[in-house]
Amino acid sequence: MTNDPVARSNITADDLYRRSTQFRVWSYTKDKLVETRENTNENGRALAIKKFNISFETFKKDNSEIFESHKEELDPHTLIDLITLDEEIKYLNFYAKNILEAAKYFKMSTQVKSTALSFFKKFYLLNSVMQYHPKNILYTCLFLAAKSENYFISIETFCKGLQKTEPKDILDLEFTVLQSLKFTLLVHHPFRPLYGFFLDFQQVLSDIKIDEIGELYDQAKNWLNNYALLSDVSFLFTPPQIALAAMYDTNPNITNSYLSKKFKKLDTIKEGEVNGQTDYDLIFRTIENCIETAKQLIESTREESTKIDRKCFFAINPDKLINKKLKKIKQGLQPQ
Repeated sequence: MTNDPVARSNITADDLYRRSTQFRVWSYTKDKLVETRENTNENGRALAIKKFNISFETFKKDNSEIFESHKEELDPHTLIDLITLDEEIKYLNFYAKNILEAAKYFKMSTQVKSTALSFFKKFYLLNSVMQYHPKNILYTCLFLAAKSENYFISIETFCKGLQKTEPKDILDLEFTVLQSLKFTLLVHHPFRPLYGFFLDFQQVLSDIKIDEIGELYDQAKNWLNNYALLSDVSFLFTPPQIALAAMYDTNPNITNSYLSKKFKKLDTIKEGEVNGQTDYDLIFRTIENCIETAKQLIESTREESTKIDRKCFFAINPDKLINKKLKKIKQGLQPQ
């Protein structure tokens, strides 16, 4: 190890994040993220089919004559309608927005809201909606986030503000959610790095009015709320990268001026090495990819989400699906 202060590089916020559990456990490449979601959806479909087949055989045994005489209507291959990967992504994005509404209702901080969304997205990265309906999972994630971020609210008070939700509905799922999160409750968000950039912008860009930098900071915070929280960027980029992307997309001129001056200083320290320009180019590619990813949120209409919700309900409760079909057939057999 050298004692030369020029040769030793400083440890950045990005470096510290890469030592965190969040980075080790919840960071993906784009291909790996797609693969993980595909596997989760396939596993969910497989479990739903298995559950359906068990129920189907039970109903068939108890209603053998009807099953024999109505084979086409009671064909197990056409009776069950499972959720596709695209539908699952749209459905989860729809429910994620409910976390924002619930957090606003309870007057929870941005930190609590952001952590709850992180918990929700991580849970459904490893679990399918065909295993766990999102309604109570999202409330469990919000309640856990409140505890994790030291926002005290009793389970009784919390449930009073929710429709048709009892304390048991949430408390029974807490350990399930914690297991899926691999007990990693500390979440690193881009808001703190954003504030760090705000301070550094003031130091580096002494020729730009403080009001302009302050306005940039406020707009970048809105950008994080509008794009970063609901998208996949937290799985693919570090919090400082996301924060810088927010500032660049909000005001590319000021952000570019900041980066140019920072890297000019870096090149001076490196005494003409080409690494400075290489790092500079890499940062811009990363920022552009982050912005593009943040704005790729797949959304659905309420009507489409209602249809998917119906499929989700019957995937989790195949008994109700088969019984509903049987009742319809039996009603048709009754004399008019």
